[in-house]
Amino acid sequence: MVLGTIDSLKKLSNFSQCGGDWDLELHLDAKNDLAISRMKRISELTGLSMYCFDSNQQILHDKSNTQSLAYFPAEVLNEIGAIEGLTLIENTNGITHFLVPLLQDGKQRFIAAGFVFSREKRKLTEMVLSAVKQEWSSEELDFWLESQRVLDVKSLHALLSLAVLHLDEEQQLSQLNEEVDNLSECLDETFEEISLLHEVAQHLKISESPEQLGQLCLDRISTLIEAETNIIWFEDQNNTSRFLSDSQAEFDELKLARLVAQFDGYNWNQPLVINQVESSLLSLEFPDLHNLVLVPVSDGINSFGWILSCNLLKSEEYGTIQASLLNSVASFLGTHLRNIDLYAQQEELMLSFVKSFVSTLDAKDPYTRGHSERVALIAQQLAKQLGYSGEFIQEIYLSGLLHDIGKIGVDDGILRKEGKLTDEEFAQIQKHPMIGYKILTGIKKLKNLLPGIRNHHEQIDGRGYPDGLRGSDIPLMARIIAVADAYDAMGSDRPYRNGMPLERLENIFREGKGLQWDSDVIDAYFEIRDEITRLSQKYNEAAESLAGTGTN
Repeated sequence: MVLGTIDSLKKLSNFSQCGGDWDLELHLDAKNDLAISRMKRISELTGLSMYCFDSNQQILHDKSNTQSLAYFPAEVLNEIGAIEGLTLIENTNGITHFLVPLLQDGKQRFIAAGFVFSREKRKLTEMVLSAVKQEWSSEELDFWLESQRVLDVKSLHALLSLAVLHLDEEQQLSQLNEEVDNLSECLDETFEEISLLHEVAQHLKISESPEQLGQLCLDRISTLIEAETNIIWFEDQNNTSRFLSDSQAEFDELKLARLVAQFDGYNWNQPLVINQVESSLLSLEFPDLHNLVLVPVSDGINSFGWILSCNLLKSEEYGTIQASLLNSVASFLGTHLRNIDLYAQQEELMLSFVKSFVSTLDAKDPYTRGHSERVALIAQQLAKQLGYSGEFIQEIYLSGLLHDIGKIGVDDGILRKEGKLTDEEFAQIQKHPMIGYKILTGIKKLKNLLPGIRNHHEQIDGRGYPDGLRGSDIPLMARIIAVADAYDAMGSDRPYRNGMPLERLENIFREGKGLQWDSDVIDAYFEIRDEITRLSQKYNEAAESLAGTGTN
């Protein structure tokens, strides 16, 4: 008979007796927990009592049943450290021991071990000794003996093999479910990021102010990244600072500047991510910071500002998803700021170009100097009164500046003639809308201005020129400029006549409403007539002041 004693078991597992039960040395790390969990699951599937050993460290970690008897002869204990797969050891005393590998990782090798009766149940001497060591009574030993399974070797092998297979399938299914959950979470976050970037891209219009786009970005960032503080700061094309904040803490513009200054010399090609600020020197300056992501608002060349997210809620850490999201938003915002800057430069260049054209006309016809700019300003006010805004307001101003540019192609003698024009001379004057149109039609940037230049002498009744358009067929821009042009032309002094009194001018407007001029535009004029009068007077006073100082 093979002798199996409690002393030999203690040698393997470092047991110490305490109150008649084993004082188990439990390791609480994840690997131990996994091995014990697998042992208990196999025990649950088979109905067999089992022990979990770390054979390399010679430690008994746990057992599936607190009321179980440890019976492991020396020949079984010697096998524990060497098995590679499911192993059964059949003894001559009618007991079969089983050893099931659970987990192997480096220095740790976990084994599930137990035994069953392969034929009749018997009280072996070693069992009695083990029961005595555990301070069991004879009745307790008999009760335990009655509860034990009787299985032949073939049945035991099949039972354990199926249990291990089932456990492996459960583990694989659990891993797949976890991967699916992780993938689902990743897809949700990716969808939210794509949705945010799509919404931002839809607002990348010159008409969208940087502050409006910045606030949109901040609102969406705060819904996707739950942090104590989310901040967007930048300077626009006017060097105006914009500080947009969603913060539960006191984090102002000065504090952000101090934080950014800590990373002078950092390569900003990548977002700055710090998850353990308290472990860095940064905590000395900012003790309330725990983690952060900092990215520059840039178009790749020019830097306009910063996006900061710090102190994630729920004790989380920043990862590549948050850093990538903030970096993408910063790139969109930086590109938008650069586009607005370039657009402003182009507009300034275009305005200078237009004013140079107008200056050329003023030099050719000094008697109408300032007429084009007054018409542009009045047309702009009329358009605003009619409810228009944005690009149309700027375009009608430029079209007003250029509406008479075709007079460059009209003979100077006709333009400066003080007396009444002959029919032939008037026919020459009537060509100036088409001349101006032909001069500017090849300039793509001025395409939207052409209707006001070509058709500002059309009449609602169709008796105007050059195209004889009627009613709503006349472009809106031309209908507005027509009223502004008539107001300034009739009200301004000429060498051959004085400006018309305002009362008479307005009577002409009333008589020509719906015939010569658009009714809505005339109504808009009378709604802001005082404002237009002040505008013209203010412009003339400024012009006279400049003329008095010799400034051109």
